[in-house]
Amino acid sequence: MPIEPLPEDRETLQTLGRSLDHLRRTLGLARPDTVRILTDSWQHLMGADLAAVSRLHSLRGTTLVVAVEDPAVAEHLRWQRSELVGAANALCGCDAVTDVEIRIAPRG
Repeated sequence: MPIEPLPEDRETLQTLGRSLDHLRRTLGLARPDTVRILTDSWQHLMGADLAAVSRLHSLRGTTLVVAVEDPAVAEHLRWQRSELVGAANALCGCDAVTDVEIRIAPRG
């Protein structure tokens, strides 16, 4: 049995980009260009010292997940969460990040 759109949606065509954007938002995934911008600008965002001991783990929806190995660094970054949100959004040119989550995770 084939799947057909609901009667009121039969005349409404959606572009592939719009459908993928809807799917991305539904799944809570970030825009690919946002992840690329943050990855490419990691040292600028974090500063040289913190960039050396941290990494972008993921961007889940609008939550930037940062991984570090040292609990002291994690605590330091937790105190800087609002500054990181502002700096990340300035780099991206939009409100792509609303929160920062710090995880302690060994490299590997």
